Amino acid sequence: MDIYSIPPLLSAIILFILFLMGAFKSKGSPVNLLFSLICLIGCLLNIDKTFLTVVADEKLAIRISRIDHLFLVFIIPLYFHFTLLATGYKKLLPFAKYGYVIPFLLLPLTQHPQYLTHMKRHFFGFFGIAGPYFYLFGVLSTLSIAASIYLLAKRLREETASVKKTRIKYILLSFGLAAAVNHFDIFTMKGYAMYPLGNFVFIPMCLLGYSILRHDVMEWKIFLNKGIVLSALLFISTGFFVGSAIFLKRLFDAPAHTELVYVTAMILTFFLVYFSKERVQDFLVQFLQQEFIRNSRALKDLSFEILMLHSIEDIKKTVAARLSKLFALQRCAIKMVPKIDATEAVSVIYESDMLWNDGYRLSIPIHSKAHPSFLLLGEKGNMSLYAGEEVEFLTILANHTALSFDNAKAYKKIRDFSASLEKLVHERTQALIQSESLAAVGRLAAGVAHELNNPIAGVMSTLEFYTDHMKEQSDIRDDLLFSLSELRRAKDIVKSLLDASRQKDETKELIDIYHPLEDALKVLYNQYKNKKIVITKNFNAEHSLIMGNGPRLCQVFINIVKNSIDAIGDNDGRITIDVFNEGGLPDTAQQQKSSARSIICRISDSGEGIEIKNAKDIFKPFFTTKPPGKGIGLGLFIVHEIIKDHKAAIDMESGGGKGAVFRLSFPCRQQ
Repeated sequence: MDIYSIPPLLSAIILFILFLMGAFKSKGSPVNLLFSLICLIGCLLNIDKTFLTVVADEKLAIRISRIDHLFLVFIIPLYFHFTLLATGYKKLLPFAKYGYVIPFLLLPLTQHPQYLTHMKRHFFGFFGIAGPYFYLFGVLSTLSIAASIYLLAKRLREETASVKKTRIKYILLSFGLAAAVNHFDIFTMKGYAMYPLGNFVFIPMCLLGYSILRHDVMEWKIFLNKGIVLSALLFISTGFFVGSAIFLKRLFDAPAHTELVYVTAMILTFFLVYFSKERVQDFLVQFLQQEFIRNSRALKDLSFEILMLHSIEDIKKTVAARLSKLFALQRCAIKMVPKIDATEAVSVIYESDMLWNDGYRLSIPIHSKAHPSFLLLGEKGNMSLYAGEEVEFLTILANHTALSFDNAKAYKKIRDFSASLEKLVHERTQALIQSESLAAVGRLAAGVAHELNNPIAGVMSTLEFYTDHMKEQSDIRDDLLFSLSELRRAKDIVKSLLDASRQKDETKELIDIYHPLEDALKVLYNQYKNKKIVITKNFNAEHSLIMGNGPRLCQVFINIVKNSIDAIGDNDGRITIDVFNEGGLPDTAQQQKSSARSIICRISDSGEGIEIKNAKDIFKPFFTTKPPGKGIGLGLFIVHEIIKDHKAAIDMESGGGKGAVFRLSFPCRQQ
């Protein structure tokens, strides 16, 4: 054995390994069975070539070659049949089945002297010289391989699924290249002293082995790292052994020392393998999986990075952007779903799935309690498949994403709670300050009203005395009577103001709802008497008694009517106050029966109204749409609190520019 024996021997070993793998997975899979048979025929051919480099007898050499060609002719239908199954062109299968007739017709010819005429010795050993019958086999074999390559290339252009496309790509490259280098052997078979390129078929077969390891092209799982390492050590040790033997032969240059040469070469090879196996393994792992190692580190860094983010949108954008850049993805997204099953696992997206048309190929569940979702990955930029180790790391990333989602939701809750707490503290502080200010103003108003009562009463007594002692037809008496009526109205206003200022009096009694309404209108008379505002009162409730606090209800009506006056401003306007029992409207002839349970007071105006977006906030403290200095936003808040204290209800209807309607509902009391 010399250096020329190494290429065909390596090819034979690799093809035999692939044959065993195909045979192991051939049960129930015609594709794997055909693949293993093709590899077996290739293995036999390269064993033949290996023997031809070492045998010295020409008759033995030609006998070995003719036996090998008994099997080689079956490559014609096997190539074509395998291609049809791998590409899915099943309509052409009848042609492949009829093609098996060809090798049986060629079998007798392979043993004829016009198939291989004789063996010619070259510098690398014996090699057969082709006869006319061999060229017939060569033409048929070339047609079969050309048709197979055409169908593989055609399917590669048509296919859109990365799984199938990658599989066809590697089959086309490996088998196409293997067939090409084997065809160059024709130059040697014509008698040229050219080393057969077909001996290097192990190179495309190594490409196929890499595709099986990296992408599981043939759907095999047994081509693992240790197998790669053992094969590499076998090749290294074989080459080193042959090289050492040749070197030692030339060094000793004596046939008597042949056995010593082989023993020495074997010992040197043993020490080489023993001391280099770990380094070879590390090198191969780093070489074959350098992309995986780089991607796994990037995914690990990404997992820790997203745990520091506090926004769900930021997490989604970061994961999608980094994965798209890392794998050169055409599509990548995180799709939220209402609920996700706890048993949901990683799944490949097939053509029957709706997500396929959107460009997604892999779905990984994100088991988050806050935001259950799926991590959807599209085609890789290099059209390669997702390896098992990559899917495991992506699953870990999905779990970290779920944890990040839950952390982000918890952080948002804490942040919102903290903000609302700060806002509540601020509002309560301002409310206390304003309440104390209002209480002080109320006490001042009560004191002023009390002090005004005394001079008004004195002036009224004087006027009453003089009017009683004057003639009825006197002009002065008429003026005094007018003044007396105005003073009585002023006294009523002061009384209403005094009643409204008594906010600390929480005593409730049976009162007529009309009384606080009238008091409120008296207090506000001076604010609307000079305006173009018409106030219409429709008091149609037969049962108007409620249990309440008069001064506080007066304050309610003052605030509501005052807002209506401010809303109308200097424009022409109308304020309508409707009071009726539940079940009837004031503008209908229907009157309420004694069984009415509620009294409705509806106050509407023709002012500018309240915008819909502000309607939900009008009863909040310190919310106001008035310009600075015109209001502090406590009026309707106080109204709401007083109404709630009276076990009543208040709501508001408004459309911007159409006025506002306040509807107050009180429990009705029977007398």
